[in-house]
Amino acid sequence: MEVQFEQFLKERKYLKNVSPRTIQWYTESFKWFSNPAPSQADLTAVVIRMREAGLCPSSCNNRIRAVNAYLKWSQSALKVAKLKEPVKVLPTFSQDDILKFAKWTLHRASSQAVL
Repeated sequence: MEVQFEQFLKERKYLKNVSPRTIQWYTESFKWFSNPAPSQADLTAVVIRMREAGLCPSSCNNRIRAVNAYLKWSQSALKVAKLKEPVKVLPTFSQDDILKFAKWTLHRASSQAVL
């Protein structure tokens, strides 16, 4: 690993007091790029490589956060834009389903009151 990456990790560990797992996360993220002073083209190539390797947008964004932290620390003007992540809409109950639940609850409450 490059000297600048090592210095970044040491400062995070001893000055920012990040956890060992966070240091591991940074180390795993830095494996995607080897140039400690990347150009914008290098950063774009890294993201393309991650996507070609099969990483989903949220996984790429995870690595991008680590890279952006390093770029800010190194006082670089560059920044990697996060990828758009698909929005997952969770299924919800329809109004009819809610009415059925309400009727069932009322029916059950009234039948238990009789006992």
